[in-house]
Amino acid sequence: MRVWLACLAAAGDTALGFDVQAFRPAPESWKRTQCGGPSGSAEVPTKWGLEVGPRAQPLGAYPRPQMVRRAGNAPVSGPLAALRDAGDPGTWANLNGLWEWEEAASDVPPFGRVLAGSILVPFPAESCLSGVAPQRSADIVERMWYRLTFDSSHVVKDGFRTLLHFGAVDWQASIFLNGVMLGNHTGAYDGFSFDITDSASKHGNELIVYVFDPSDRGAQPNGKQKNSAIDKPGGDQYTPSSGIWQTVWLESVPMYYIMDLKINQASLHSVSIETAVNDIGYGAGEIDVDVLEEGSVVASGRGTVGKAIIVEVPSPALWSPEHPKLYDLKVRSTVQAPQIVVDTVISYFGLRTVSIGPQPGAIHTSIRPLLNNRFTFFAGFLDQSWWPDGQYTAPTDEALAYDLEATKMFGMNLIRLHQKVNPERWYYHADRLGLAIFQDMPQKYGGAVNDTIPLFVEDMKSMILGRGNHPCIIQWTTFNEGDCVGVFKTPPNDVKSITQLVKRLDSTRLVDTDSGGTLNNLHIADVNDIHSYPFPGDPMPSASQYAMVGEFGGTSVAAVIQGKEWVPGLCQAGRHAANSSDEATKYIQMASSLQSRADHISASVFTQITDVELECDGFLNYDRSNKFSVAETKAIHDANQALVGASGGGVSDKQLRLQQAAPGAIVLV
Repeated sequence: MRVWLACLAAAGDTALGFDVQAFRPAPESWKRTQCGGPSGSAEVPTKWGLEVGPRAQPLGAYPRPQMVRRAGNAPVSGPLAALRDAGDPGTWANLNGLWEWEEAASDVPPFGRVLAGSILVPFPAESCLSGVAPQRSADIVERMWYRLTFDSSHVVKDGFRTLLHFGAVDWQASIFLNGVMLGNHTGAYDGFSFDITDSASKHGNELIVYVFDPSDRGAQPNGKQKNSAIDKPGGDQYTPSSGIWQTVWLESVPMYYIMDLKINQASLHSVSIETAVNDIGYGAGEIDVDVLEEGSVVASGRGTVGKAIIVEVPSPALWSPEHPKLYDLKVRSTVQAPQIVVDTVISYFGLRTVSIGPQPGAIHTSIRPLLNNRFTFFAGFLDQSWWPDGQYTAPTDEALAYDLEATKMFGMNLIRLHQKVNPERWYYHADRLGLAIFQDMPQKYGGAVNDTIPLFVEDMKSMILGRGNHPCIIQWTTFNEGDCVGVFKTPPNDVKSITQLVKRLDSTRLVDTDSGGTLNNLHIADVNDIHSYPFPGDPMPSASQYAMVGEFGGTSVAAVIQGKEWVPGLCQAGRHAANSSDEATKYIQMASSLQSRADHISASVFTQITDVELECDGFLNYDRSNKFSVAETKAIHDANQALVGASGGGVSDKQLRLQQAAPGAIVLV
């Protein structure tokens, strides 16, 4: 039995809705598999995972909150947070939900036939929410087909183009529509798109996706994924995440449309916007930019496509973890083609600078990371961003935001996102909540070969260019310990060259060459970063590097994880605490020791925010329940706030604006 389900976007003016009817497998064809290690009896889905099923569209939030369109270029007014969450239903349609699926027996596309099984997109094939998770490592599917058929009169609407977007697919994907190959994509962590206008029809569209992912058996950067973890969980590698793992969606755009924005917000007083548009032979076109605050335009600028447009922001408020101020941004392109064609994109930014040097006016002259010219002690968690029910994919948008909210709950201001690049919405939540992000480049975790090098470089470029508009990102990390540095020996792909490439791609942020490794001794980037377990060590700054404890902790609360384990009785950690009170006390002592050394240490990262499979050293259980009581949580929060407060004094935002002003300028303060 097969049914069709209307795929309408979130609530709004349905008269303008992007009408899509997707013909999907029957809901009864899907069943959640065991959300726990197959070698045990655990069932540990998150509370959000229990809400997920085929009768309600998974992950319905708008996937690209820095590139929102209004149907018919409708006026923009009022707070735009709701628009960033829901999008405008007249401009997009979410294709998440049940798709046909089967293991690929050959590379011949299965045009015109129903596939043998079904899968809940966008959950990785190995996750329990996909409905097809293998129970043994030997049963992992490396090559697979996805198929979805749909109708839509909107995809062939006169005067508009229709784009097909994939948030991310792990690892290699080939996309077909109505028998036509749209293209290929390689890379597990970045999004990609196709213009399907000329291939689509009003009725009977057949979308087919081929995926190949050898996970850790391949040469590509795969982070902490390990195929054998299904049979033999343990250590610091986990169940892999193959296939479509972020939202798939359709978007309606004008004939001449804005493809991308590059937002440079590394300033105390101005924002720079550069646009890229599709080339249809009508010239560059004009770009108008409005900066909005609470729905009102406060500054404007004008320029041309491909050129930076700098807009001064009057009396600017700066973004920081304490005050995560975001401004809305409206970018409008206009071209005569031969009629006037207009496209408007709604985005946002947060003004802040990131630099390195001694704290202005401070007693201690150690080199520091400076946010808005002030030393901010960054105290945070290591976050693997893995889920017991969705693996790489959080089950809901609320779940995606929760780890960030929990970090704030524990009094921290930093997350080091470890060996993974998250969906755009995760960084949006960090932007709005006020969390500094130290972003790792996913490694080839063991077994790197020469073929790894070009794949690593392309993934790194995509990470920096794809996530670089988010004010929350403060620092890039190129390598972790000795995970794959051994093959990066020869210019232009030696360690120094890779570090310099990051600096060329993004000169507005700091770079950590090798978190916890010896390569920081080369002094080619900004951080002397050590790993020290369980207690935090004592790194020293140099004339060009600030001191950071990139990992410490690794302790667990043995008394409160029963019933929350991936495999019962097999939790592992560097040191077992007697109970939650003991763990809280030990952590507070660690935070206090860091605070006593804040005259020269500038950042610390505790391992970790959540348990991951058998690695049971999180402050939260794997299902995101808290291991601590309310009183213990508050005590940890207060200890972390005292550590963050060790940043000491500094100049005010008002003083900073005066310092940055041109000589003779009048500054509104």
